[in-house]
Amino acid sequence: MQSESITLTSRISFWMHFRATRAVLSRLWTTYVAWGIFVGIPFLLVIVMLCCGQDISEPGIWDLPAWAILLGGFLFMGGLIPLIQMFNVSSMRCRNPSIDGVQTYTITQDGYTVQGNLFDTTLKWNAFLKAIETKHFILLYISTRWAHFIPKAAATEDDLKAIRAILHKNLGPKTKLKNA
Repeated sequence: MQSESITLTSRISFWMHFRATRAVLSRLWTTYVAWGIFVGIPFLLVIVMLCCGQDISEPGIWDLPAWAILLGGFLFMGGLIPLIQMFNVSSMRCRNPSIDGVQTYTITQDGYTVQGNLFDTTLKWNAFLKAIETKHFILLYISTRWAHFIPKAAATEDDLKAIRAILHKNLGPKTKLKNA
């Protein structure tokens, strides 16, 4: 079968890999639950305390004022979790040299191929659960927690339009793409 082929090449730096990982993890339901537990609940408690006329600077749970618990939740979700993700990406890249370097992405009507110096992976479209386009990436999910990513910086606008058309045709309603 003769089909249109889009080929992109990009060097996958640590920061690109980290941003792609953040894009995938930020869309997990567990991330939303964690924000609700560590930030949402303390925020609601502070609001209720303020509405009831209580002093939020008085020591409470763990001898901390209510505002400190709220601040701790923000620091945990906005600071510690990204640091842990950074460590995980760094650790993964140290243990697996195939991740670093130039990768070539080929998107056709038949499937998706990504190649590097030490690997060659080809997947047919029915291997993907969904495709989501973010500001910097096209994420191709092979499970609910794992996705291949295509950096949009490696593509021209015409390439992106062609990729969107291929994804929309092959994945249909399982795509959330811009301009589709």
